[in-house]
Amino acid sequence: MKFISAQGNFGMMGGREFTFKDGFNVIYMPNEGGKTTLCDFLRVMLYGLNTARRDSKKALSDKTKYCPQDGSPMSGRIQIEWKGRPVTISRTTGRGGLMQEFSARWADTNEECLELTSRDCGRTLTGVGEQGYQSSALIDGTDLTMATEELDERMLALSSTGDNAAAYARAVSQLDRWRLELKGSGGRGKLGEVETELEQVLDGINRIDRLQSEIDASEARLPQVQEQLEAAEHDYEQTYEEFNTVYIAKRERTETEERRAREELQERRAMLPEPRRLAAAEQAKKSYEQADQAVKAADQEVRFLRDHFEDEWDKINRAEDDYSAHDYGTSDIRIRWWSMLVAIVMGILAVLSLFKVLPLGDIMPYLFSVLAVVFLIVTFIGSTKELSGPPMDFDDERAKLERRRQTAGGKYTQAAEKFEAAREKLIDAAQAIEPEVVNEWQALEMITDLMMQHAECDAFEKKYLAIRREYLEILELTGPQGTARANVENKKQTLAELREELTELREYIAQCKGKSEAIGVREELIARRDLLTVERRDIMWHLDAIAAAKDALVKANTELTGRMSPEINRYAQEYLTALTDGKYTELTLGRSFEAECRAENSAAALDALKLSSGTRDQLYLALRLAACKVLLDENGESVPLVLDDPFLTYDDERTACGMKLLRQIAKERQVILLTCKRPA
Repeated sequence: MKFISAQGNFGMMGGREFTFKDGFNVIYMPNEGGKTTLCDFLRVMLYGLNTARRDSKKALSDKTKYCPQDGSPMSGRIQIEWKGRPVTISRTTGRGGLMQEFSARWADTNEECLELTSRDCGRTLTGVGEQGYQSSALIDGTDLTMATEELDERMLALSSTGDNAAAYARAVSQLDRWRLELKGSGGRGKLGEVETELEQVLDGINRIDRLQSEIDASEARLPQVQEQLEAAEHDYEQTYEEFNTVYIAKRERTETEERRAREELQERRAMLPEPRRLAAAEQAKKSYEQADQAVKAADQEVRFLRDHFEDEWDKINRAEDDYSAHDYGTSDIRIRWWSMLVAIVMGILAVLSLFKVLPLGDIMPYLFSVLAVVFLIVTFIGSTKELSGPPMDFDDERAKLERRRQTAGGKYTQAAEKFEAAREKLIDAAQAIEPEVVNEWQALEMITDLMMQHAECDAFEKKYLAIRREYLEILELTGPQGTARANVENKKQTLAELREELTELREYIAQCKGKSEAIGVREELIARRDLLTVERRDIMWHLDAIAAAKDALVKANTELTGRMSPEINRYAQEYLTALTDGKYTELTLGRSFEAECRAENSAAALDALKLSSGTRDQLYLALRLAACKVLLDENGESVPLVLDDPFLTYDDERTACGMKLLRQIAKERQVILLTCKRPA
């Protein structure tokens, strides 16, 4: 198995993508740059996010600690190589909760990888559970001396046996005495005292940091608020002046225009008749004009037939005589002579080839015959004109002309009757408005004038409505609820709020500075924290070693598992020799998980307690690397080794040795080293 890439919204990653190559990968990041975040991201992508874990006073849960800083949903995507094929694994936030939507697909075919599930993905890929993975392939430089339960169980199961019961009892008793000295009864030992004081110091530092952060944020906000206040004062003054000089004067002007236009419109409407009578007069005028056009058309038809009937009749007769005088049955034969010649030649060739005069083959007579027929047909195609018919049906045209003469008089009579009725209706409609009207000419003139006045009134009404809309808009803007007046009030309110905010900021900065000074000096608290952290780490290292040793003794006393201990001893000794540059050449892992080292050309074996803190770190790293080599490659797939600043406490010489060892290991498995220091 190998990591190819990783990308996610997880903590401070912010969607950043990391790519990994085969062999040795060194990623340099500054302190607080996200090394631990990347390590935990890879772990969560393999084993999932434990959403049931709650925050405590000493540690935050992963769901709280790594909540994306930009507020986006927590999600992640990694690509690995497994069984020689690329696999894309994604975990996103959905209905199931944070990072609970799981997907695993073969990247080369986009098919679902059924072997990997949300619950068992990590165990299937690495062969161990989450605790075992954290304790072997995922190495944290600040936690090298803390062995978890699963790692201790598997390493002790591989250790050698042979100690007798008496040695076992003595070792357990000694471990209990050491533990009592360090932890005490009910947490009242040295560890409890250190942790209590450390918690108080850390709380003080955190409170000072929070207060300083709030002070910095408030001081950074001050210039911005002052600038906004000055802009708001200028904006308010300008808006207030514009409101008084522009909107109020404009409202008075438009109010006068609206009143004058309304009065004029009322006068124009008073000069017009009732809308019902005017509409009836307009309809009567329209009907009269249509009837006048109809009677004029009928009269014109009568006059035309009276004057031109004989001419139209003679025109039809002349057309019939002209058609009878011409011979339209004659055909015009047109022959294509070139086609006729080709047809004759083809016929001659067919006869000659048939009688073997031209030995051209048995099929050629038939071919020439077919070609002769084709060209003969082409010769006469389209050679005859089509016969043309008469230009009209002469008898039918005469009948139509006769019917037209007979019906023309009736149409004129009907049109004249409708015209007279329309004229009377027009005069009646006009007299309903003006009784003095006596004929249609007066009626037409009066109705036309009224229609023009009505149109002018409508046009003036549109003009009035436009003036009224403008007046209402200005009235709405400048009224008690108007937007212009509201704009002035809003700007005034904004100005007051900014003044209040500026005062509150200054008061808050003073309060925070006073609280910070009451807590203490931050530099002194940090120095005390560092001392207490080192002291607590030493105590915890001893307690973890004691607990691991005792647990190993108890399990080793009931189950003797020494079949793989030689391999662990061999690899751990090889790695320790490389880490110490050959200073320690022998390492023995006992039944109780106690390691003894022997320096080159020395007869004395030293246990872990007699070694320097730097050598102890090297010893534990060698054991972790050996466990990773033996325990995680049982399924035929090498598991990538991820190290988070393992050389944090190393000097330059030890760091160089560690880098050399990791390069050798990278020839067998992928190694990802996250570090904040570059080797000299």
